[in-house]
Amino acid sequence: MVVRMLEARGTEDFGLISQELYGAASDAFHAGDPTLSDLGLMLSDYLNNIDGRGDLKDEPKILTAKDAVNMLQTRLSRVFGEAEETIRVFESDGIVADAAAGADYIKIRTDAMFNERDVRALEVHEGLVHVGTTLNGLNQPICTFLSKGPPSSTVTQEGLAILMEIITFASYPSRLRKLTNRTRAIHMVEEGADFLQIFEFFREQGFEMAESYGNASRVFRGSVPTGLPFTKDLSYLKGFIMVYNYIQLAVRKGKLEQVPLLFCGKTTLEDMRTLRQLVDEGLVVPPKYLPEQFRDMNALSAWMCFSNFLNHLSLDRIEADYSNIL
Repeated sequence: MVVRMLEARGTEDFGLISQELYGAASDAFHAGDPTLSDLGLMLSDYLNNIDGRGDLKDEPKILTAKDAVNMLQTRLSRVFGEAEETIRVFESDGIVADAAAGADYIKIRTDAMFNERDVRALEVHEGLVHVGTTLNGLNQPICTFLSKGPPSSTVTQEGLAILMEIITFASYPSRLRKLTNRTRAIHMVEEGADFLQIFEFFREQGFEMAESYGNASRVFRGSVPTGLPFTKDLSYLKGFIMVYNYIQLAVRKGKLEQVPLLFCGKTTLEDMRTLRQLVDEGLVVPPKYLPEQFRDMNALSAWMCFSNFLNHLSLDRIEADYSNIL
């Protein structure tokens, strides 16, 4: 399917194949449940309610790419091993994004600027998850293919990375806003919006012209200005919900041993039962590099126990009860 999508780039078929591969914003998590576009709108509403607060204002981006490289190299070397030089962090002028992860490295765009929160998010998202799962796949004695990330694993891997940002308190409202804007833009294109309308949407969200153009281009990558979108950016929110639900259910069913296996390599949720069987047979080994939140499942288990109960409460009814105190 990936080859078909690449062959179709620049045509109307590109977006259709992208939807087959990554899904559409109109997809529901379960029959009768909200869709991804609903999730994007709901999160945007909540973010609007806290927007403009001085205590949630982003810190100025005063860290250069060189600063970010040094900070990330120091932090990740402590995780993956300093003597072995397991992971490399370096500057690059050949990438569009602020950062990109490879098999054993993270590239930082030379002209990018960061703040401390940005660097912390990169440490968790690109380092602990994307590089970590690759190295764990390479560490497999037999199933080394787990080090390769096919597009079918994108939703699970990006969802795992966003989950890690949340449970390590590395995320923040403006970063979440970036994800919701992408989801909303994809939905708008699926509903018929063209490139100029998406450009104007990002302008309305407060972005400068150059950044709005870049964001709109991201939505239409591989497609045509009046065609369907490239839906890969749905993977972040979609994957977060799916991975979060998986961990909730694993705790509810008492199958905690399956949760750390998410880090065995470039895993997909659909293959987790098979992966567990391969571990039992000795064909797959548990992950060598595992974030502390997953090494010790006590805190995460307690969180998910409460979360399972909170799912049964109606927040709308609770809001009415709390109307006199909020």
